[in-house]
Amino acid sequence: MGYWTVVVIVLGAGLLAALFAVAARRLIPLAALRSHHDVAGAVFLQLGVIFAVLLAFVFNGVRTGYSVAAQAVNQECGSLHGVAILADTLPPPGRTAVLEGVRAYLTAVIDREWRGMADGRISATATDRFRAAWTAVARVAPASPGLGSVRSEMLAEMATAHQSRETRLFQMTRALPGLIWVMLIAFTVVLTGFLFAFAVENLWSQVVFAAVFAAALALVLVIIRLLDLPFQGALRLPPTDFIRTLHEVVQLLAAPRPPP
Repeated sequence: MGYWTVVVIVLGAGLLAALFAVAARRLIPLAALRSHHDVAGAVFLQLGVIFAVLLAFVFNGVRTGYSVAAQAVNQECGSLHGVAILADTLPPPGRTAVLEGVRAYLTAVIDREWRGMADGRISATATDRFRAAWTAVARVAPASPGLGSVRSEMLAEMATAHQSRETRLFQMTRALPGLIWVMLIAFTVVLTGFLFAFAVENLWSQVVFAAVFAAALALVLVIIRLLDLPFQGALRLPPTDFIRTLHEVVQLLAAPRPPP
């Protein structure tokens, strides 16, 4: 869902509410609306409070999930960058193998997996290259006791990167249950419909109220939808951290090996 789609949905909801407001005033006499004005107002307020509480919980949940996904991406890249920095202290055979493994994995995520995540797909290539990078770290043969601790640190960083990757992939497919969306949309329709039952003397005032109210609720629901799927739509997370980490790894590979 891009930005133009968001604009069309919000404006469309406002226009539709305005048309229904005009139709309701032409079909229902103002005197009949006056007889139900007080009751409609009380019910509207009660439903509004319930909907506000529901929206608060839902919005907080999807915003938390969005932040978890962003944090997982940042932590995964940070751990891989740490592996690369530690690998740069190894002798040439192990150093090259680990750095090449990390570079290959980052490239696979950027070129293959990130685009597929918009459709909920995991890249088999990225998975295989992550395992290969982890294997390269595990196969490092320490030439001295000091390098043994470096290998242990790299394994710990790879474990953290794996955990962050699993969190990222989990957030990719995690979404609000369909029943929640049914409740949100139903409340939006009902509350907007109650605006048609108010005895507003000026027709165009009622039309404007209904249009603004419906458009505002539609915008809130659209934002919830965008935050609910952090790797899709206009608010999707970019692969900036992976690109930056790949640049750092490529620089380490290109840099001359410092003398021991």
